[in-house]
Amino acid sequence: MVSVQVLKGFEPFKGLDDGELARIAKLCSEVGLIKDERIFAEGTRATHLHLLRSGKVDVVLWVREPWNKAVTVHQARQGELFGWSAVVAPYTYTASADCVEVGEEICIEGSELLDLFDQNPHMAYVVMRNLSAEISARLRETRQRLSTEWLSSGSLGSGASWGEPGRR
Repeated sequence: MVSVQVLKGFEPFKGLDDGELARIAKLCSEVGLIKDERIFAEGTRATHLHLLRSGKVDVVLWVREPWNKAVTVHQARQGELFGWSAVVAPYTYTASADCVEVGEEICIEGSELLDLFDQNPHMAYVVMRNLSAEISARLRETRQRLSTEWLSSGSLGSGASWGEPGRR
């Protein structure tokens, strides 16, 4: 079983007391990660929130236009979460997650966590407040990564319209 002390190391749970963390710990399962394994795929039903204990996981978006390729927009490291879509409607993964370094994760079934939140509004408020800050940071990081990818692709001078004002 995952300990309260371990959960304290993850940002979404900052501000919860030990009793609240113990309730979340009961929902946790530990899973080994295998290098080159796809943990989940973009566009599929989001079922689990993932907390990375060790290893590295690439968060990857498929960018159809203009590149038709996968772009790594974040690399999750120890102490970070990924797969937040399991607790945010419409419960569909917005990116894929690929293990790039062997490690271990903690999985929490999203529906079970949401049920716990329904019974404990304070817990829901604290976790969702922290999670929204994380999502906002990831959005900024994704924008920066895609901008960098765009500039390095040489597409800017090719007459492509993607990203031009009035063409979004």
